[in-house]
Amino acid sequence: MYSGIWMYAWDLADEGVDHVLGWAAESGLEALQIAGAYHAGWFIHPHNPKHRAYMVEDGCVYFHPHADRYLNTPIKPRVAQVCAQQDWLHAAGERLVKHGLKMVSWTVCCHNTRLGLLHPECTVINCFGDHYPHALCPANNHVRNYILALCGDLANNLPMHAIQLESPGYMGLVHGHHHERDLTVLNSIEQYMMGLCFCDACVRVAETKHVDIHHIRHAVRSLLVSAMSHAPDRPADYPKSLDELRLQISGLSELDTMRSDVENSLIVGIKQAMSPSKAELFLLGGPNQQINDAVDVYNSGAYGQKPDEVLRSTIAARREIDSAHELYMGIRLGLNSVKDAAELSQIVGAIRSGGGEGVMFYNYSESPMKALNWIKAALRA
Repeated sequence: MYSGIWMYAWDLADEGVDHVLGWAAESGLEALQIAGAYHAGWFIHPHNPKHRAYMVEDGCVYFHPHADRYLNTPIKPRVAQVCAQQDWLHAAGERLVKHGLKMVSWTVCCHNTRLGLLHPECTVINCFGDHYPHALCPANNHVRNYILALCGDLANNLPMHAIQLESPGYMGLVHGHHHERDLTVLNSIEQYMMGLCFCDACVRVAETKHVDIHHIRHAVRSLLVSAMSHAPDRPADYPKSLDELRLQISGLSELDTMRSDVENSLIVGIKQAMSPSKAELFLLGGPNQQINDAVDVYNSGAYGQKPDEVLRSTIAARREIDSAHELYMGIRLGLNSVKDAAELSQIVGAIRSGGGEGVMFYNYSESPMKALNWIKAALRA
């Protein structure tokens, strides 16, 4: 059974590479899932000897990239300060054999506010013309070329067992931005509409697919203006579900299909860009025919769930995936998700009983050491 733990480069810098890898090996873990590219954050680190409250630099990479891979895009990676002098992923890679571990790059793709602010023309643009700086648009060729270069760089220039993708597609309105507020209290349908992208790249793709994106934009905008004008109420004939919305706006289903095609083709392109390395591709989500040949392992989350819920979630996820692909389930140790060592053992057992081939723990940096030390017994059990 595969077992991995998410973590960050500053764990290696602050606690020592051999200390962290030694702990992981002693705990029975198989892999370190280290962030190779990550977004901003403000996290509590309960066992870090140097930083108990850590502000993450926005939109940086945590290795030393090869500049020649990024010649086809104006979007360039910036190395985080923690890795400016020392490539911590490279340092970990040099010690993998010593500790009997594998390394996975936890790779954030389209979620990048730093790059979005530098390249607003490459971001998601809503029906009102507002840019979302946190959301790079996966239909934009500059964005696609950057992500392909990033994943190819990680896979071929470091001893990676796998590239694990986060946010390789469209991001919506809500993302937890600084002082993010909504006193209109947009419902899920309105958040969906606010998350639709009408940037130049999406318009070009839609037109090649014969999707009337200009009509859709006008209709979506009119509905949102109506909602905001009537708030906190809504008009009597206002759609109450996505199905009703799709019936009301012709072409919306076709736009959804187009967006899925954009995301799927990016994932296929990432796998191709990882060649000639033998690194696997991990993907959060379910399978479809367009990406099945590109994805090696599907990942699903069971955060905050009790053992019986984890079992049901694992069984449901396993049913969607064919026998040629493995399923790794993610569980969270912090935020009161797991109450004690016995419950963690039950959760890991539920994943195995439900047909899961792997477990991924979230995460080393933010979890209390007491909870992290439950992993060893859970994996042995």
